[in-house]
Amino acid sequence: MSTDPHDHNVPLDLILGPHLAATVIRRAATALQHDDLLPEPVALKLACERATDGDPLILAAPGQIWDLRDDVDPDDAPAHRLAIHLRLTSPPALYVSDPDDPTGDGEIDEMLLEVLHLYTLASWDVRFLAAPTAIG
Repeated sequence: MSTDPHDHNVPLDLILGPHLAATVIRRAATALQHDDLLPEPVALKLACERATDGDPLILAAPGQIWDLRDDVDPDDAPAHRLAIHLRLTSPPALYVSDPDDPTGDGEIDEMLLEVLHLYTLASWDVRFLAAPTAIG
């Protein structure tokens, strides 16, 4: 594992196990192949690279917890951790909550997907993998 502070690689096989990690990458590759009209080998290569790099555009899905990266000022982020409840495709947005909210309100907020670049994927509830991950 790299010690570079700018390296935000996501160990999907450690979070999901090798079989489910491969399933996630195959689904991402299929979406890239279909949406961007890419040849299968190119789509698979891009999906692998982007998933390993922790790209929220590829990875963000319900059932996940994302932790604030160590190199991000907490004042620049909505919370230290985010739980994803729903992903929208148009515009690219998420419904998220703070799983550590001390009030226990469980308030859900809408957030642009790009804000997730401040975070790294920490866990993924595999029960959500069978469900569609985005709605338009």
